[in-house]
Amino acid sequence: MRIVRWIPKVTLLIALLFSVRPLQAQAVEFSSDMRLFSGGGDTQVLKLYVGNKRALIQREESTDNTRGIGSIIMDFDHQLIFLLVPQSKLYLRVTGSQGSPFYNAAWMFRPYNPTMPCDGWVAEADRRGITLRCRPAGQDSMNGRTSQRWDATATNGASGSLWYDPDLNFVVKVLRKSAKGVESGYELQNIKKGTQPVTLFDTTDYREFTMPKLLDVLTGVGQW
Repeated sequence: MRIVRWIPKVTLLIALLFSVRPLQAQAVEFSSDMRLFSGGGDTQVLKLYVGNKRALIQREESTDNTRGIGSIIMDFDHQLIFLLVPQSKLYLRVTGSQGSPFYNAAWMFRPYNPTMPCDGWVAEADRRGITLRCRPAGQDSMNGRTSQRWDATATNGASGSLWYDPDLNFVVKVLRKSAKGVESGYELQNIKKGTQPVTLFDTTDYREFTMPKLLDVLTGVGQW
């Protein structure tokens, strides 16, 4: 039985991209590689496309022969998520209400206040009863682009840094260290600004399936 292993990591990415203020999410269109890394030493690179009111996260090795979910489309305008299964030309649609965990932290990645990109992180920590102090740490060059670095420390012993790209209005890198010293985060690489083809976000050739069928698709059970 084969379960697609990249989906749990992408839960964070959906939160990253899905803003509760859709107009803000369309500010800049771009594509990039997204390098994810976890405490277990596991590293994965995905493709990220941010277009007009939509975004796409895709495994580079995703092909029509790939079993399970190969890409995720996010509809900013209608607050919808589409989990696509290329092999079977099927998608699972998740509405905003069903996918609320995906949206809870979205504003931490496209800051409401560009002059204080840490505000969302501070508010989220406060909601959990943790005091987080975040301060500017100067400018850095991230993959040839100017970004603003912010360093943070928390009362529970955790720490981290984020790199905010004001041109993209996007946090392009996060490095977190838990109280136990476990590091995780992500980094955008090979960023290319520009209008994204609408065909990237097209589900015309796909048909919808429902949640009860999801395990069948992931495990290869059933006729599709």
